[in-house]
Amino acid sequence: MYFPLNLNGITLHPLFGDFLKGEPYIFDFSSNNPKNLEYNLFDFEEFNTMVFDELDASSHQWGIGKYLEERKSLLRAYPNIIEEQRYYHLGLDIIVPYDTPMYSPLDAEVHKTGKETVVGNYGGYIILKHDVNGVVFYSLYGHLKTPHPVSEGENIKAGQKFAHIGKESDSGGWFCHVHLQILTQAAMDAGYSDWGYISPGLLSNVETYFPSPYFLFKY
Repeated sequence: MYFPLNLNGITLHPLFGDFLKGEPYIFDFSSNNPKNLEYNLFDFEEFNTMVFDELDASSHQWGIGKYLEERKSLLRAYPNIIEEQRYYHLGLDIIVPYDTPMYSPLDAEVHKTGKETVVGNYGGYIILKHDVNGVVFYSLYGHLKTPHPVSEGENIKAGQKFAHIGKESDSGGWFCHVHLQILTQAAMDAGYSDWGYISPGLLSNVETYFPSPYFLFKY
């Protein structure tokens, strides 16, 4: 496979510009952490406050939730996810306050924009299409403020502002953060563009469809 991409000669722009200071606090959203059972998944303010209180207590400015983390307990309110056993996280969560702006890490075409209205989904989202040295792939950003400042089909440059962190219905009810995920052309062709979690049975194919997003995140 082509991932992680060879970015030699490619300038990667920090997703949050110069906003992020220091190292991140690493959240544990796995089922090994009993605190996740305390979250009220249907009260945005309470949920968001608990997450940011933990961040504040850590003395870090920002946080992350890990790629391929098992999150069955955090997804307990969504029976379709549990039934399909899709509880391995396909994105990298970057936890920052509401309305924080984001900047495209690479030149891109805005492939798709939208808003999912069901609680527990992405809320506002944008999918960018990239072509790096002949390798086409897509970066997905979920839980974004709407209306979006960019439109489908628009070409944007690395470093151009294209989104803001959402809240409440714009975040799908989740705490304020962005879900950054990579999708290959194979994933798009297979209709997996809206998958944010994967089942254990598909983990062996994760690199084919949903490679690690860490290479795209610079801070």
